[in-house]
Amino acid sequence: ELERRMWRDRMLLRRLKEQNKGKEGVDSAKQRQSQEQARRKKMSRAQDGILKYMLKMMEVCKAQGFVYGIIPENGKPVSGASDNLRAWWKEKVRFDRNGPAAIAKYQLDNSVPGKSEDCCTMGPTPHTLQELQDTTLGSLLSALMQHCDPPQRRFPLEKGVAPPWWPKGDEEWWAQLGLPKDQGPPPYKKPHDLKKA
Repeated sequence: ELERRMWRDRMLLRRLKEQNKGKEGVDSAKQRQSQEQARRKKMSRAQDGILKYMLKMMEVCKAQGFVYGIIPENGKPVSGASDNLRAWWKEKVRFDRNGPAAIAKYQLDNSVPGKSEDCCTMGPTPHTLQELQDTTLGSLLSALMQHCDPPQRRFPLEKGVAPPWWPKGDEEWWAQLGLPKDQGPPPYKKPHDLKKA
């Protein structure tokens, strides 16, 4: 009888411990979620305040227009503009895309640790690029080529005439790749058809 009661108590204790562990996990998740909601609420209030003061400057101080942009640590950029500058801000400046890129470039140029450096202390190097698969590199090149100046469409691949921004093999960074000088530039063809040397 005593052994049976002890066994039952052990099972009850084990079940209570498991329930308690489950509650702890849920509590910490709820706490993180509520902190994130509070942060979002503060951000929203701050944005409302900025917009209110910008509009006040337009009315009271006779400002001609305004733009503002906020890039939070996590999440997408938030921005606003007066009616007369909104189209320019969204179509030409494209803050939602160019803002984070400008911050990343600044951090790289000025050796400022950024969000991406939590896991590693240095940025991409030719060696880290060598570790990527050819298909991944092809996708990156393809995405970047769309933003080159002059546009890639002016240099059809069928003609085989490379644009001025296509590597020639005599660039300063070419030597850092450790490739022999006599290897020559990569052939001008679809990025997905290129293979690492």
